[in-house]
Amino acid sequence: MKFDVTKKPLSEYLLIALLALALGLDFWSVKTSRLLLIVAIFGSVAPLWGAFKAARRRHITIDTFNSFSLVVCFGTGEFKSAGFIALMLACARLLEWFTETRTHQAISELLKLKPSRAVVEEGGSLQERAVGEVRQGDVLLVKNGDRVPVDGVIVYGEAYINEAPVTGESTPVHKVIGDEVLSLSYAESGVIKFRATRVGKDSTIERMVALIEEATKHKSHSEKFADRFAGYFLPAMFVIGAGTYLLTRDITKTAALFIVACADDMAVAIPLAVTLTLRRAAQMGVVIKGGRWLDALANIKTVVFDKTGTLTYGLLSVRDVRIEPAVGPDRFWRAVAVAEKFSEHPIGRAVFREALKRLPDPPDADEYRVIKGVGVFARSGGEEIYVGSEKVLDETSVADPAAVRAGLEKTRLETGQTPFIVIVGGVYAGLITVADTPRAEAKTSIAALCRLGIGRVLMFTGDNEAVAARTAKSIGITEFKASMSPEDKLRQIKGLRRHGRVAMIGDGINDAPALAIADVGIAMGGGGTAVAVEAADVVILTDNLARLPELIRLVRRTRTVVRGDMVIWSVSNLAGFALVLTGIAGPALAAFYNFSTDFLPLLYSLQLYRRRPPAKSVKY
Repeated sequence: MKFDVTKKPLSEYLLIALLALALGLDFWSVKTSRLLLIVAIFGSVAPLWGAFKAARRRHITIDTFNSFSLVVCFGTGEFKSAGFIALMLACARLLEWFTETRTHQAISELLKLKPSRAVVEEGGSLQERAVGEVRQGDVLLVKNGDRVPVDGVIVYGEAYINEAPVTGESTPVHKVIGDEVLSLSYAESGVIKFRATRVGKDSTIERMVALIEEATKHKSHSEKFADRFAGYFLPAMFVIGAGTYLLTRDITKTAALFIVACADDMAVAIPLAVTLTLRRAAQMGVVIKGGRWLDALANIKTVVFDKTGTLTYGLLSVRDVRIEPAVGPDRFWRAVAVAEKFSEHPIGRAVFREALKRLPDPPDADEYRVIKGVGVFARSGGEEIYVGSEKVLDETSVADPAAVRAGLEKTRLETGQTPFIVIVGGVYAGLITVADTPRAEAKTSIAALCRLGIGRVLMFTGDNEAVAARTAKSIGITEFKASMSPEDKLRQIKGLRRHGRVAMIGDGINDAPALAIADVGIAMGGGGTAVAVEAADVVILTDNLARLPELIRLVRRTRTVVRGDMVIWSVSNLAGFALVLTGIAGPALAAFYNFSTDFLPLLYSLQLYRRRPPAKSVKY
């Protein structure tokens, strides 16, 4: 049964109150058979309607099974038993409403954070617009205390940005020119201008809302099991009931068996466990696109990571600097800061961030231009500055360029990285090497996966063998594949799936095919592309790899709870059958017994509501 989650189900509250009143009066020997009958009939409408809709589709569901138990009660005159079952079903529907409202509340809280207005720079002046009118490419202003209205890249200024609403990390991040800012984050200090890159439905907040909404649409394997179970168990109960009647000729005992076997608790306990798991995952910054992926996650045998942007930050950082003594560090870093201040190239942003550590407030260049495929040129204080690849030597008349090239080649062989050179006033000033940096939590997260019993952990990358080997060794991965194309990744994933369930974790457009073909595709949602997020089944919004072993522990715990629910139901039913067949329980006591034991699997599922700390053996 579906509810309008924005409104309280007053009819369910009223029905529960009336049923409780009628049963209470009946218990105190007050003659209320007619009231109890009317209320029980009213309470039976919802499951009977559900069973009717299932019958039209030629399906047998939990509603079918419960409706049959109600019909048996009415047919044998056991109105009290029908009242007990109707009360229990009404409580179950109310519980379903409570779990459904959790998702609606999460979306509402997100949308409350969304700013309605944005300050846009246009024609040299600032204008206030509705956020919905902001277009890709617009330049926006965010001041101290303002929320970022759309996603973008900083083109002016610097600020400490709090990204807690998006990533869950409360420590503000220092953002400078070229860095990305996400909608919902806010500036704790500083002033920035940024160019809008993702607006409307493509912005971070809208993607988060869409993901949470999608997560509620899919049933898990365990949820579908409840309906499939009813399809097998109802015919079996027909056989058991018929056998009981033929042997005893006692219709009340036969009716009592069907009342005990009413399986409404399984119809609620399993979806409740799944809903609580999806909610707990969301609190961790992970969106699972439906309960059906929980089962696959719990049974993963192989985990495959993309390298760039997944195991690494996907952001280049300076790894080595060699400055010519004749130039000196001060002149060198001033030249670098001036030349790369307005660069939007990933390498330029990395070099500029490093320069800011030495020169917090570099001046603007008097002249600036990008040399396509080479680097950048800047003029400051009458001094010409070049920063770029080896091709920069072709743009200038540096003394002894052959010696410079020889030094570059030596650095390339020693580090396996590509060096970039700096020329100041026609003089070779030094070189800088940059490389991607492994995520701080990558090594411990991979170790945690191994401790969880994941059989194989692999790394796929398009980088060359040397770079791949160096990255794999630094984070504790022993198996990797280098120089891979998207087609190569696809073929490898297909091959790995023959040996067990495979999870693929990636972030880029080139990862999308592999994410789609894997048993579980997991995308890094913070910095990942929209294509990768769309192709994935699970999205880690925080881009924190430590969430992966935590998630696997959570879904395995959910699997244990679901299995426990099934055991509780089976044991309680066997005990109930024994009470009926030995003559201890008639239909009324059978209904009370069923009502009482129905809450056992529900209470067992509710343990997922309690937060558990990470395992002590895992440190992040």
